[in-house]
Amino acid sequence: MKVLIIEDNPDHRELIEDALHLIKDVRVKISSAATAESGKSMLLNRDYDVCLCDLQLPDSTIEETIEWLGSQRFSIPIIILTSLNNLQVAKDLLNQGIQDYIPKNEITPQLLYRTCRYAIDRWRHQQVIEEHNKDMKAFCASLSHDFNGQINHIKLISDILKTDLEARVTLTPDEKNWFKYLNTSTTAIHELVYSLQQYLLVGSTKKVFALVNLGDVVNEVVELLKESVDKDFSLNIKSQLPTIKGNAGLLHLLFHNLIGNSIKFNENVPEICLSSKENGRIVSIYIQDNGIGFDVEKTKEMFTPFKRLADKSKYPGSGIGLSIVKQVIDHHRGSIQVESEIGVGSCFILNFLKEN
Repeated sequence: MKVLIIEDNPDHRELIEDALHLIKDVRVKISSAATAESGKSMLLNRDYDVCLCDLQLPDSTIEETIEWLGSQRFSIPIIILTSLNNLQVAKDLLNQGIQDYIPKNEITPQLLYRTCRYAIDRWRHQQVIEEHNKDMKAFCASLSHDFNGQINHIKLISDILKTDLEARVTLTPDEKNWFKYLNTSTTAIHELVYSLQQYLLVGSTKKVFALVNLGDVVNEVVELLKESVDKDFSLNIKSQLPTIKGNAGLLHLLFHNLIGNSIKFNENVPEICLSSKENGRIVSIYIQDNGIGFDVEKTKEMFTPFKRLADKSKYPGSGIGLSIVKQVIDHHRGSIQVESEIGVGSCFILNFLKEN
């Protein structure tokens, strides 16, 4: 096992080296660097199995090291060497691709070997997953391109045929309805392909979190919906929405689906109210509407792909939106609750952890 130690304190470095040499049945080859600059150079130019890195180095403050570690994609697993006063920092870095951390005062040969071994195995497993995700994204792009290309071709031929016939004969009401049906069907398939692509991509998105202001996300969603929906609607944010750690793109998708549904499944002028509440480590977001509502006994079914509770002839769509919402919630290690009354409206309650 080839190990790189980036640590400027000679006593700490010696402690780690001694612990590594005491590991039985494993041959350990150790290299070391005392500065961030030399450590970066060695990571780029040499081959290691794992790197143990201190947060505070002579040429790099803790903040600078965090920025460097958080912004890089390394070819090996990185384990943070931490003291008690920056333990939370090390935990936060786990969400940015760092494999693990070890408090310096707890280092033993057994702990060190186990942490390194698990980090190496997890990192290799992640590489396999990332390759799979790349393949999935390529498949989704190809699926969307190929399907939409054929659909556009059908729609074009249908439009040309309709125009040609109307120039020569008077279409019957049934014939006009058939052409209308073709146009509606091709539009629906476009929407289905797009929704499927979103659904598949959510599952393959890497769990990279940053601070996200939910108020900003909702405002962006509302502006997009105002441009894309034919209904007037009102949205009232009762309390300031919090900032959480999350994936901004996925959260945008979540709110777009939920607020869009509140507008779509509504026989009145849609009125949507958003509020938030904090309880310990849990942040809850409430999305209340005055829509058609549904039977709460069917709540579990509604998050299943293609499962529709409303009349699809009256409310067209792909039936994938809420399954995407559930995937995004799961991606953030959160939960979702639903309250509803038929003819009165629904309330979706999104529960997020303050720290992911």
